[in-house]
Amino acid sequence: MRQLLTRTAAGIMVIGLLTGCSAKNDAPAPALLTDDKSAAAENSVAPADVAPPRVVSADAGTVIAEQEFKVPGSAKDTVTVGVQSLIVEGKTMKLQLVITPNLSSISDSAKTSIYRAFGETSIRPKLVDRENLKEYSLISDTGQHWSTYAANADTTNHEPVIWWGMYAAPEDENATFDLRVIDTMEEFVDIPVTR
Repeated sequence: MRQLLTRTAAGIMVIGLLTGCSAKNDAPAPALLTDDKSAAAENSVAPADVAPPRVVSADAGTVIAEQEFKVPGSAKDTVTVGVQSLIVEGKTMKLQLVITPNLSSISDSAKTSIYRAFGETSIRPKLVDRENLKEYSLISDTGQHWSTYAANADTTNHEPVIWWGMYAAPEDENATFDLRVIDTMEEFVDIPVTR
């Protein structure tokens, strides 16, 4: 009996494979590749209900709190950190910082990054809810944080650059959070939450 079932199952699989190989394909044939970009543009149509992509500009001048701190491991280098906003958007909360490196160890026109400005450290700011005894960290999935990748966030010495990070929305109706950017820097206190 078992041998009969095995043969029947094998036969059904073979028939299925053969039928799949010989089935008629009703899909249209792909267009030939050409170097004519205008022909491709004429044949492409954007869906009517989809908005075109856009870039949201970040104003580095709008800061609600700011402090300067000494770069870890450096005698003269400093970084100015300004908090722009802490905005709840659905299930997430977005923190946006303006970071300005003031590095005397490099020339004024030299390129640098957030990573280098913080003494070759990636920043992972924490939001502290002292009233409810909670701390919010960056959302992370498989080791990737939902934030600006500090090593690639380039700027010129003395020029501001935007850093952003995503956190879980507050579990409580917080009006403010304290913010710890890095451990060697004083906390920002009472950063308002915008909903």
